[in-house]
Amino acid sequence: MPILDSELKKYGAVNRPEDDVSLSGGGIDANCVLDVTQLAANDVFRVVSDNAADTTQSITITGRIPAGDIQTDVIAMNGANGTTPSAGAVTFERFLKAVASAPLAGNLTIERNGGANEDIVIIPAGKTKASIMFIGSESEAAEVDRHEQEIWRNESAEAKTLLSAAIQLLADPSAIIMVAIEVAKDTTTSVANRKAIPGGVSFVDDGASMGVPGGQLEANSTIIVWIQQKLAAGAAPLKTSFTTELSGSSI
Repeated sequence: MPILDSELKKYGAVNRPEDDVSLSGGGIDANCVLDVTQLAANDVFRVVSDNAADTTQSITITGRIPAGDIQTDVIAMNGANGTTPSAGAVTFERFLKAVASAPLAGNLTIERNGGANEDIVIIPAGKTKASIMFIGSESEAAEVDRHEQEIWRNESAEAKTLLSAAIQLLADPSAIIMVAIEVAKDTTTSVANRKAIPGGVSFVDDGASMGVPGGQLEANSTIIVWIQQKLAAGAAPLKTSFTTELSGSSI
């Protein structure tokens, strides 16, 4: 059986700075997922599990409210049945991050409470965190570049190797992202702060395929992808996203 798309997992880094002075990177935090869809309109968040036993955890959600301030909302799971949604009390303009008080037995969905109840992020069973990247990054009087990590891991259940493994930036609708691949697998490289430039890597734009070192990604191996955010001088606030892809083949 070949490797499934769902077995190629993307996680955040151990150090996810929210300022321009803290360490950035450091390798994988396998409890933190990054696949977030932003709110289509201002709304309250709600949380729900696909496992009825998830009744004791609380989810702390941090976001930006319509007035511009950053606030948190602590939402308790439904105490009778985890598959019954629980809504928060704060209206947000955008999602920044979420932390569960303890791992859930089921998959946790954070979604809009109103409208079509669109999914914002799913935190898989056993994981505890979700986050966007570049929290708190602001434009300045001159163009500014910042650097953070996402980390891909091959979690093949049959311990299969991903052959012809490559990474590319698939979509960047706001044209502010470039990517680079770390020079070796299974590293824990970091930079002193997110304005510092990672050494030994070359950043490329949308559609440029970057081969994983050695041409393959073995089971349980990781590869760091450096994400460069380029903000123009005096850039207006953006609520945007980007998409990377790990591709390859298996026998």
